[in-house]
Amino acid sequence: MSKHTITEASGITADEVLRIGKLYSSNELRGIQKKLTSTSGDLHKLANGWSIGSGLLGSLGDLLSHEQRDLLRNAAQLINSIGHNVTHAKEKRVRTEKAAKRRQDARDALSKQLVARTFPLPTETPEELLETIKAALILNRARQFYTSYNPSEFNVYIRNELKTPDRLYGRTVEQHRLSNIRSTRYSLIDDVTRHLAYDDGSSVEERLRLLQEKVAEAVGLAALTADERETLRLWQEALLPSAGQGEGS
Repeated sequence: MSKHTITEASGITADEVLRIGKLYSSNELRGIQKKLTSTSGDLHKLANGWSIGSGLLGSLGDLLSHEQRDLLRNAAQLINSIGHNVTHAKEKRVRTEKAAKRRQDARDALSKQLVARTFPLPTETPEELLETIKAALILNRARQFYTSYNPSEFNVYIRNELKTPDRLYGRTVEQHRLSNIRSTRYSLIDDVTRHLAYDDGSSVEERLRLLQEKVAEAVGLAALTADERETLRLWQEALLPSAGQGEGS
């Protein structure tokens, strides 16, 4: 078994670099590689003494003994050896990151397709707008949307979207409310798409199946709670004035 020289970082293999540096990206490894290269260059300047371009380090090197210069050269070679293996680790990490990006891009694309098919939620007619509100309420209760709000808080949030703000900035009240619903729809589609695309080791289809199970469970408890039905009624009254008048006549 051959012995490694003192200037060879035999214990710092590319695999070891990746093991202990598993949280480092390829860009971070590239930065470490550059630092090692720079350090090695500075040590060589000290070891070789003054020459054109060596600057103060070269001049200081002239004051060192021969043995000290040899020690610096050995240190530079050791650092070069470390840098060489860090470079290999960086190249491996680049390949891993590219593969992960391809996998994530594929999951993102599939998630968008499945969400468009499962939750189209058009918002052109008043009936469609009400369905969007209902979907948002149910998905929140299933803890799949706006989870920073509990169902009671989210219901209040949706109901408050009916309020007329102090300033409409040139829009009508109807336009303001329509914008609120479409904004909620956009957030819902975005949240569900990112939820399905998240790579936890399961497939996008499996994550959709689990989401649908949670929604079915929430609906099974109650399609809408009394408070949620009241919120939907208020929105219906705002979106379909004639329907609200008909109920009261």
